Amino acid sequence: MALGNAKPTFTCDSCGRRRSGASTTSVTGRRLCAECDDQLTGAAAGVMASQGRVGEAIATAGWFTALRAHRRSRPSPGDSA
Repeated sequence: MALGNAKPTFTCDSCGRRRSGASTTSVTGRRLCAECDDQLTGAAAGVMASQGRVGEAIATAGWFTALRAHRRSRPSPGDSA
């Protein structure tokens, strides 16, 4: 049965929300939506950059997530409006 333009759906293992489109698989095998993947990536970067200080890692995750969300909402250079 053809799905046409339908996107596959999945349930994010982190937030539990049902999503459509692309997912990311974490190193532990969890299937994550884009927002949860951003949080995980930002937290990991924060832990490495802050030498394990949790508060700074959480702050880095927040900044990283906000930056990625902003970049996703902007049209690509070649897109027509």
